[in-house]
Amino acid sequence: MRIELPREVERFGAIRFGGLQKVFELDSGLKRDKLPQKGSTITQIPYEELYDIEKDTAIVVPVYKECLKLVEGVLCGILHQCLIIIVSNSPISPIDRYTMEKEALRAFCIFVNKNALIVHQKDSLWAKAFKKAGCTSILNKKREIRDGKAEGMIIGKMLARLAGKKYVGFIDSDNYSPGAVSEYVHEYAAGFAISKSPYAMVRIAWHGKPKIIKSKLFFRKWGRTSENTNKFLVV
Repeated sequence: MRIELPREVERFGAIRFGGLQKVFELDSGLKRDKLPQKGSTITQIPYEELYDIEKDTAIVVPVYKECLKLVEGVLCGILHQCLIIIVSNSPISPIDRYTMEKEALRAFCIFVNKNALIVHQKDSLWAKAFKKAGCTSILNKKREIRDGKAEGMIIGKMLARLAGKKYVGFIDSDNYSPGAVSEYVHEYAAGFAISKSPYAMVRIAWHGKPKIIKSKLFFRKWGRTSENTNKFLVV
C-alpha cells in the first residue's frame, strides 16, 4: 500500500489524533521499491509487511439477524491469513438463526481450509465470566450480557486476546461489497504498520457506504457509528 503520512496531529492529554491520510495505492507490490526518502510525505508499505500484521490480526464480525448470503459475502472478503471471530446476537427461537450461522461458517471453513470462532452473545458462560472478572456493567437486570453491538465487540476482543492475536479489526456483517471488506483489512494493517505506539486505533473514512433503504441501494456517507466519531475527526 502507498499511503500519505499524517500531516497534522492533535493532542488530548496522552492521546494523539492523526489527521486524515489519503491512500494512493491499495497494492504497492510485494517488496519495498526503495528506501523512503528523507522528508517524503508518502510511504510505501509492501504486501509482505502487511501480511505479517494480518497474520496476527483477528477480524470480529458482530451479527444480528443478517441474511446468511450477506454474511457469507463478508466472510469471503476477509483475508485468509486473518482469524475470523463471529459474535452473534441473533434469535434462537422461534427460528434458530444462530445454528444456521454456525452451519454456514462451518461449511465456509471447510471450503477455504481455515479455522474460525463463533459464539453467541447471550451464552450464560459469558455472563459468568464477566461477573467473575468484576465487569458487571456489561450485564442487564437478568444478569445476561446486554443486547448491543458494543457488547458483542467487547466479547470479540476477549476472544482475540484468548487466541493470542495482537491486532483486532471490526467489520459489520451488513456489508454489501466483499471487496470493501478486503480494503478494510489492508487499511487496518497499514495503520498499525506506520503507528509508533502499541496503543493505536485505526478509523476509515469512506466516500460512501452502500446500504439498502426501501429496497434501493443508497451510498450513505456516514454510518451509525461514524455519526458519533468520524464527523469530529474529519474536516
